[in-house]
Amino acid sequence: MIAPAPVGLYSISVRGLEVPALLSWAARHRIPFIHLRGGRRGCDLAAQDATTLARWREASACTVPVTGVTADTDLADLLSADPAVRRQAREEVCRLADAARVLGAAWLRLLARRPLHTTLAGDCSGPLDGHVLAVPLLIELHAPQWLTSRPHAALVRLLQQQPRLRLLADSAQFAQALADPGDDRAAERLEQLGPWIEVLHLSDPGPGLSDPSHAVVADHAIRRIAAGQRIEVAVEWTGVDRTRAAALARYHEHAAWWRWRNAAHLEASS
Repeated sequence: MIAPAPVGLYSISVRGLEVPALLSWAARHRIPFIHLRGGRRGCDLAAQDATTLARWREASACTVPVTGVTADTDLADLLSADPAVRRQAREEVCRLADAARVLGAAWLRLLARRPLHTTLAGDCSGPLDGHVLAVPLLIELHAPQWLTSRPHAALVRLLQQQPRLRLLADSAQFAQALADPGDDRAAERLEQLGPWIEVLHLSDPGPGLSDPSHAVVADHAIRRIAAGQRIEVAVEWTGVDRTRAAALARYHEHAAWWRWRNAAHLEASS
């Protein structure tokens, strides 16, 4: 029997804790790992000095690991036709990747709020034009339009061209796309993206995970994990109340939901 993938927590889910306190709190509540919001709207890793990063790495070694870091940089800025925009985005990504490596993280997430067009993906020579990053990049498709025809085709071309690019799947974003009655191929396109998914966020902006489309996304990941694909799973709570108590309640609720979906898959396949 394959045990369900453990469930971590994205640090955006709880406010008011500095990094060492966050890690200690997670350890006390048996949260196995943290995804750390590392951009300017988070703990601003790129602005931290070496002493601070070393202290945070030591805190992680004594509590729970930081397995991934998220940037606020947008994929579109890395591919911008404006050299100044592109240069600034690349410098920020490189600094964050270096800091992520110091903390022991295995990946850095880029936001992708603006879906690509086929022509742009075909013309680009790569988001970093030969730069070697300290950790791989995961793209978070932060708009349901990514599962529509042209942006999806552009994304697949980009992923095929750049083998170090992978995906972070946000269940709320994909659920919106899957629930669109005007697009009956969204589920098929999600399946096509499956081999590139390395991280799944069970993403709850407030109403929970009761929409059936969340289950479609989760079950897709569960099938891939059962087939041997490594996908790291974490809860992302972005509701209004992000106190420690609220974040912990949502974490336990969604981790239990994940285990239940795994058990249902196991029963169905036995």
